[in-house]
Amino acid sequence: MVNLAEALHKGFWLGFLSADDLNVITAQRYAASQHLTSTDHVEDGFFDWEAPLIEGYFRKGSRILVAAAGTGREILALRNAGFSADGFDCNPTLLEAGRKIFEQLGQPHPVAFCEPDMVPSEPRIYDGLIVGWSAYTHLPTRLRRIRFLQALRARIQPQSPLMMSFFIRHESSRYSAMTYWVGTIFRILFRARKEPLEHGDDLEFSHFRHRFTRDELDAELQAAGFRMLDYTEQGDAGFVAAIADDALPERPIP
Repeated sequence: MVNLAEALHKGFWLGFLSADDLNVITAQRYAASQHLTSTDHVEDGFFDWEAPLIEGYFRKGSRILVAAAGTGREILALRNAGFSADGFDCNPTLLEAGRKIFEQLGQPHPVAFCEPDMVPSEPRIYDGLIVGWSAYTHLPTRLRRIRFLQALRARIQPQSPLMMSFFIRHESSRYSAMTYWVGTIFRILFRARKEPLEHGDDLEFSHFRHRFTRDELDAELQAAGFRMLDYTEQGDAGFVAAIADDALPERPIP
């Protein structure tokens, strides 16, 4: 009964809100975080799961582009580990907090603003990609996620690594299925929303999450021109390292 009530509540809002609406409420949640805007967070260094993937797949001293860089934790950690790093983010509150913290630390702040679900179209090419902690999970719709990865793929050399994290779901999750069907019914009733819901879409703590199965994530990586190298799960979260194929994908997004 509790799961049904939650599915009805979340399904209603998922049915009513558009992808752009979901981006807004997710941005508001992160902008309100005192932890993410703190100096302690920026100086945290690599998370336990990040360090072995970076050591195993990223060439020392290479140039890394960090998507959804927020206040710049990954960028500062990369610099301290001998990498060159730039980044971008769509949240003005996090960008301003990061700028002030980097200024206090006597560091240049290389995090640029970019619209949600987008990648800056600059000519500079990088040697590796990192998508900030769980950011891929917050991108609504498969089409937007694959286009985002494709735009990242265009900014790196072939055979360059990609690292990102996400939240997982099990294919047999009844709760996920209930939320999907309730949301789909409400979306049909509201009629105005063109982008369909997907199994794994969820609203938690007042922000959007899409939860992935391994096969689903692998398919999105392949559609964007990446090949999975390393996949691990820890509790509710998953971590992946992938490598860019030699050529950009020319086929349409499936």
